[in-house]
Amino acid sequence: MAHFFEIYFTGRDDPRNGCIVIGEDTKPVFFEFETQYLPPSSARTTISSNRSPVAVLDWPDGGLGVATIGDREIPMTHLVQQGSSTSARRFPSADGRQYEWRKCHADPRSYELFSGPNTRIAKFQKLSQATPIGPSHGTLQYSFSHDLLLLEALITLNLNRWLDWTG
Repeated sequence: MAHFFEIYFTGRDDPRNGCIVIGEDTKPVFFEFETQYLPPSSARTTISSNRSPVAVLDWPDGGLGVATIGDREIPMTHLVQQGSSTSARRFPSADGRQYEWRKCHADPRSYELFSGPNTRIAKFQKLSQATPIGPSHGTLQYSFSHDLLLLEALITLNLNRWLDWTG
């Protein structure tokens, strides 16, 4: 990746609840993932950007349900489809293209985002570190400046992390 932006994962190290993503690309970036657990066994994750809701993930019976991103509804299973290998999952973007998260072989808690077979556009690294905004448990470096793609990338990254976390 030539020029890249870097944002930090702070708050709770839980991809569904309490995760805060903060940093700056061409402007300040601030996302929150907050999950409300609904009886008997469902949940709803609201993703906010600058304190305004921008997406919702509905989890019926603890499994994958429906994602609402802006005015687009899509089954969560479509956001984590089998990719080019067993360690990859792809998703369709609102821009009509397919993107793919691939686990890093050297560190299976880290992921790379590809926009084609060989074009890496982002990398998530799972690591605890002190940052300019406080303690962080992960970073995302990316080489694009597109608000909706960043939102989709964060949602699908956290879906991948949650699926890998829960087995």
